[in-house]
Amino acid sequence: MKPSQRMHGLVQHINAVAQQLGLDMLTVKKEYIFRTWVTISAPLTYAVFGVYWGFLEARRHWLEGIKSSIMLGGLVSGSAKLLTILLRHTPIRDLLHFFIKICEDYEQRGVDFIHALNFGIDRVYKIQRIIFVGYSITFLIMLLMPLVLLFYKGIRITVMPYEIPGLSIDSNIGYGLTYLQHTIPEVVGGIGFYLGDMLVLLALNQIQTFADIFQLKATALNDALERKEQSRYVCSVGEYKDFNIQALLMDLINWHQLFVDYCELVEKIYDNLIAAQVFAASVSIVICLCVNLNEFDLISAIFFLVSAYSMSVYCIVGTQIEFAYDQVYQTVSCLSWHELSCEQRKLYMMMLQRAQNMKIIVLLGITPLSLGTALQASELDFCFGNLLAKNNI
Repeated sequence: MKPSQRMHGLVQHINAVAQQLGLDMLTVKKEYIFRTWVTISAPLTYAVFGVYWGFLEARRHWLEGIKSSIMLGGLVSGSAKLLTILLRHTPIRDLLHFFIKICEDYEQRGVDFIHALNFGIDRVYKIQRIIFVGYSITFLIMLLMPLVLLFYKGIRITVMPYEIPGLSIDSNIGYGLTYLQHTIPEVVGGIGFYLGDMLVLLALNQIQTFADIFQLKATALNDALERKEQSRYVCSVGEYKDFNIQALLMDLINWHQLFVDYCELVEKIYDNLIAAQVFAASVSIVICLCVNLNEFDLISAIFFLVSAYSMSVYCIVGTQIEFAYDQVYQTVSCLSWHELSCEQRKLYMMMLQRAQNMKIIVLLGITPLSLGTALQASELDFCFGNLLAKNNI
């Protein structure tokens, strides 16, 4: 399949997932249908019932109050994803169409560009499989484990860490209604987490693809510059060959400008979502560690895994983006600039300056999105969670 066909299929897959939540990403004008309101109600119901129940449990014992708030991080990150999709529908839709257009344009330019595009799409599919399998397994366990414990051991636990006022889980009707109500935000949350992650990670991974395309363009320019250098040894005095250097240089500069503008646009669209995802996952890890270091709790242990790998995926992709920035800078630095004319060198210096000062993705202006941040956050989470557990704060 052509890269444009593969990208079109990937975009259609993301849109099909969004349509399950009533969020059509490819429409010119977003519409609020019944499923849209169900999706919006999911975090609202958890916020109302979860906060109320957590306050009641905290009055009995601090640990019970913390248990009731283990999914608070999921509420924050899920709400951030939902608000981003609703409020920034138009730029996200334009980005999806832009990805397809880039594939359509550059698959016509040769095998090397087709390979670069396919390699970038393969990266997205690998991440897609990771997050799909991860969310599917964890959320299915969270939904099915209460039923398994009920049928085999007669133990009644809830899917979400709260009970609905007026419904006792000790009665069959009360437990059944509670389970059904918990299923709605659980299913909506699982699909919403997957949708939000796919939108963000697709956009972030294109930075690496654009860096690969930049390197191909730079290689073409470098080859022309080397041919120009070699021609001096065989050309007659006064003979001049251009080797199309000006056109190749302008093509490279224009692509670098597009690369810089794209990176800034992605950060502008998804900055709050990425920050909320990483910091909410970090808070969830602290809470789940605190609960499980005191006594084992199945739901918090499962949600700990969800939060840990979700934060790790984002930070690993952030590290790969930093490598892409370094790749672009090294590519610019290794150009045979001494073969350029004076006017061309001025243009080259402007591009080099931009490459040296690429704006990395920073979480709330505090720390960069990278694997180092994930390791630091994990260390702080473990120390803080262990401190809470030991001192019974």
